Amino acid sequence: MIRVLMALLAMTSLGVHAFEGTPQLSDPVKQRRYETLTHQLRCMQCQNETVADTPAKFAVDIRRQVREMVEAGKSETEVRQYMVERYGEVILFKPLWNAANSWLWLGPGVFLLGGLYVAWRILRRRGELLASDTSEVTDEAERP
Repeated sequence: MIRVLMALLAMTSLGVHAFEGTPQLSDPVKQRRYETLTHQLRCMQCQNETVADTPAKFAVDIRRQVREMVEAGKSETEVRQYMVERYGEVILFKPLWNAANSWLWLGPGVFLLGGLYVAWRILRRRGELLASDTSEVTDEAERP
């Protein structure tokens, strides 16, 4: 009985990621490029999913465009550049490095260093207060 249930479960989950019935590209290198690109582009409807992982109509259109561009011999850089020109950098899961978005790359490090500095100052200050409290207690204990 368990084997039958396992087999049914396996058969029903086969089509989970089969969004469109497009066949694979004939060239395995182009197929890998297509898959890589579709995993690097963000679905504008879903926001936190790649176009490869969502059945949204927008993602279907983007996958079709990427497929056509890869079949036409466009490089990954050319495809990404086309998508950025058309939709903006928000379509890329990994934003490009430039002056406009450098805070995305540098901000976390700056905040981490700032937090470590504040924590160091607080701990140092507490250590000084504890040391002065301890010396006051020993001074009072030594008085006759």
